[in-house]
Amino acid sequence: MTGGSHAGGDGRELGALVDDIRVRVLNCSATGCLLTSDTPVMEGTVATLHLSLGGRTFTDVVKVVRCDRMNGSAGRYHVAARFLPTTPAYAGSLRHLMGHDAGELGSWRESDDR
Repeated sequence: MTGGSHAGGDGRELGALVDDIRVRVLNCSATGCLLTSDTPVMEGTVATLHLSLGGRTFTDVVKVVRCDRMNGSAGRYHVAARFLPTTPAYAGSLRHLMGHDAGELGSWRESDDR
């Protein structure tokens, strides 16, 4: 659990549970992503998803809507996550990235493969 701070003087503390989970993006759209993970992620989990592509990092807040064990794969999970637009899409957000021309995305992907 990270930091605690007093909220309003009523003795309650605010905090956040933080865990880094490595995922692979299978596909992504304007509304969400399908990921794979070695770790199950509970439905309803709200997280910040960071995606590195072409030397740039894109970030957005997501909510896990489904997590299923992959058939024939012990310890691998499909994780479906929906974007939670807490801010308007901006240049560094995944939602903004998904609105770009597919050709531009392809050139970024090729530079990651090198």
